[in-house]
This record gives sequence, C-alpha cells and structure tokens, in this order.
Amino acid sequence: PEPATRPAQRRPARQPVAVRLALVIAGAMLPVRDEHRRGGGGLAIGRDEPDCAAVPGLAALDQISRHHARLRWIDGALYVEDQGSTNGTFVDGRRITAPTRIGPGQRLRFARDVDAQLIEIDEFGAPR
Repeated sequence: PEPATRPAQRRPARQPVAVRLALVIAGAMLPVRDEHRRGGGGLAIGRDEPDCAAVPGLAALDQISRHHARLRWIDGALYVEDQGSTNGTFVDGRRITAPTRIGPGQRLRFARDVDAQLIEIDEFGAPR
C-alpha cells in the first residue's frame, strides 16, 4: 500500500504593512485615518472640521475655509483634494485643481500661509 500523503499546508498570505501617515499642521499632528475604516478614512481640513479641533488657532483663521480640503485614500494611495476653498490648496508650492496624489515628505499649504507636512508614523502614532 502507498503511504498516506498529507495535504499541503497553506501558509497565510503576508499582509502588506500599512503605511501610517499624519499631517503636521501648526504644531499639531493629525493622523490620517486608515482607508479601510468605516467612512472611507482620510482627513478633513477646515475651520469647522472635527478632525482639526486639536489644531491651535485654526478655527480663528479666516483664510481657511470651513471645509477647505480633504485627504482621502484612492486604491491604496493618498490624495488631497481642495473642497472649493476661496484661497486654495497647494502641494509643494503648486495650487491644485484636481485630486492630487501625495506622500510622506511632501509639503502642503492651505490658503496663503498655513503650512503642513505629511509624515510617516509608527503603530503608536510617533513620527518615524
């Protein structure tokens, strides 16, 4: 008789390590929610956006629209989109008019002089 063969053991597929990002604006670090979270993840920028409540002085800046811009995930990549703001959204010094792909190290500017930078963070929320 032939020896019994064992079924091949399947190893679970390795999950890619999710890149965790945060936007640093006016000294506050705002984590960008994971794309798989309910509501699509991302981050909303604006004077009336709950995501920006921790940014000191942002609510008093008239140059920032109430709903200025949104960072959102599209097919695993992060994009920034201006939400029809009066004073514009800029990526690396260029005003954007359509959703624009962004990554760690890039500089964003909202309106005339509200600078921000996108950084990588670890699983505990600390900058890498």
